Amino acid sequence: MKDMQKYDGIKPKAFWLLAQNRFNDSKEYYEEHKAQINESVIKPMRQIAAIMAPEMSKIDPMANLVPTRMVSRIRRDTRYSKDKRLYRENVWVRFMRPKAQWRTHPCIWLEISSVGYSYGIGLYDQTPALMDVFRKNILKDGKAFLEAVEHAEKVGAKLSLDPYKRLKSTEVADEIKEYYNAKSFYFIRHQKNLSKLEDDRILKELKKAFKHYAPLYAYLLKVADEFAAEQEKSLEDTKSLKEARVAYNEFEF
Repeated sequence: MKDMQKYDGIKPKAFWLLAQNRFNDSKEYYEEHKAQINESVIKPMRQIAAIMAPEMSKIDPMANLVPTRMVSRIRRDTRYSKDKRLYRENVWVRFMRPKAQWRTHPCIWLEISSVGYSYGIGLYDQTPALMDVFRKNILKDGKAFLEAVEHAEKVGAKLSLDPYKRLKSTEVADEIKEYYNAKSFYFIRHQKNLSKLEDDRILKELKKAFKHYAPLYAYLLKVADEFAAEQEKSLEDTKSLKEARVAYNEFEF
């Protein structure tokens, strides 16, 4: 669609609408203002997704690049949350492979709210088993990982990390120790100047960030692919074992 290749900008009114919708937290208010919210928030976020699609395709040709499937919904899923408020006042666009099939793979994202915007990179679902594979990789090739991190840091991205209380190992090089001891981590750049969202300044900023995030994405993609291969082999081994047991039980001695 042509209107997806032109960025309309996200103006101050958009954040006011999001805040009011969150404050009222009612289906009636949302339905009354839905068209305005879609036009001022959802549409420009989808435009960002569409305009940035070629840049993301260079990083990962298998990435999901359908704007309608990349931008978050305003309505929250409260089924598994103690917070039962119906609507959010932050919106994000996610650049990654389809999460249903590639849940443990890397993700680049942009998130906006009334207090600022941010763009980050990390593994989407950082399970303990996935992080074990990550640890194995940085022990084997920590230099490549640190070089990729350095690229991300050049655009102002900062490390956010959830560490284990007890060290996973004391015999790890100092430069990778904090990563080795992480339950999860990601890199993120926070910006408070919302005026950059009003025009193509945000697009220029994101294109620069994507280039600097690319090496780290490639490294994390390698980790995720290795983890996926291990999981697939484990399933195949389990299936073979079950088939062997069935065959043994059915064998007539």
